[in-house]
Amino acid sequence: MKWAIAQLIKQGSQIFEIDELVDFSDVVKHHDEIRKLSKVKVTGTGQLQGKKVVFNLHIEGSMTLPCALTLEDVEYPFSVDTVEIFVLDSALYEEGDDEILVTGTTVELAPVILQNIMLEKPLRVVKEGAYEEMKKQGIEFESEEDLHESEPVQKIDPRLAVLSKLLNDTQDN
Repeated sequence: MKWAIAQLIKQGSQIFEIDELVDFSDVVKHHDEIRKLSKVKVTGTGQLQGKKVVFNLHIEGSMTLPCALTLEDVEYPFSVDTVEIFVLDSALYEEGDDEILVTGTTVELAPVILQNIMLEKPLRVVKEGAYEEMKKQGIEFESEEDLHESEPVQKIDPRLAVLSKLLNDTQDN
């Protein structure tokens, strides 16, 4: 997904359509957290606006991630809408803006798409039914509610019960 700057300038401010399937399987091999990434469907538009190229994109696909409990594969679909701005003139580029400075002679969209996909990756996923599966194997997890229920109720020392009663009486007044 590359466009030559000369080609974009020649086209002028005319809007162009994007509808492609992108394969990132080679890149994902280097990421331990993502086991597989489907071909990613990228649709949207692009337009040269002065010395900037603006892309309105919709990115969708699915990634296979390990379950946090069982390490089994979990299919995780994603869908991202994003606006990416590429600045062709370094004089217009400001650090900190959500813009990308083009240093060569081409505008390359694939790394930006991959970055958006990586931002969609959750910290952890749990396969549906994983908790029940773990219980069958004899492994149980306690929720916070279970922990609070199992906490022993603090009994007041009988020697201090009179003080507690006095404290309650003074608070009521």
